[in-house]
Amino acid sequence: MKLDSTKKNFKPSHLSNVFRYCPKCGSKDFSFNGEKVFSCLTCGLEYYMNPAPAVAVILQYTDGHIVLAHRKHEPRKGMLDLPGGFVDMNERVEDTVKREIWEELAVKIDKMEFIGSFPNEYVFNGISYFTCDMAFVCEIANDTVLNAADDITDAVVIRPEDIDYNQICFPSIVNILKLYCVKFLK
Repeated sequence: MKLDSTKKNFKPSHLSNVFRYCPKCGSKDFSFNGEKVFSCLTCGLEYYMNPAPAVAVILQYTDGHIVLAHRKHEPRKGMLDLPGGFVDMNERVEDTVKREIWEELAVKIDKMEFIGSFPNEYVFNGISYFTCDMAFVCEIANDTVLNAADDITDAVVIRPEDIDYNQICFPSIVNILKLYCVKFLK
């Protein structure tokens, strides 16, 4: 029995509105339980929709300014984001922080502090990817040179109190920045 996923008010990009066939055997007898599990009546596959881990990094200069970045690609191309990205297979989250900051800004990170995490829905090419965005703070020297590359067009150095939250790309990043302001700007 297929459940009507629209009864839960899922977006058209939700996997329950995108997946039509079992990825293992191709059967049309592939149904969603309304929460997070797809089941195939033909081959018995149970496919779980679990969040993908991602990192968002607040690079904090010793003078209190932080780094935001303009997104180079969709989703939300051109909007402000924190440097970061998805955790690769078999990669430690801490290594993701170091890798992403190196790839996007050519900055080496020695120390980091975890400050919290927030869920996010990342809609890309019409499909929702649910993430768990883990936030870290890394202090950098005032003379650190930023070289924008990879997934960002440029880096913006800004005082946290000057952030225009309407320009921030995702609700999870807004929540991370607000948490940072509460924890670090006393």
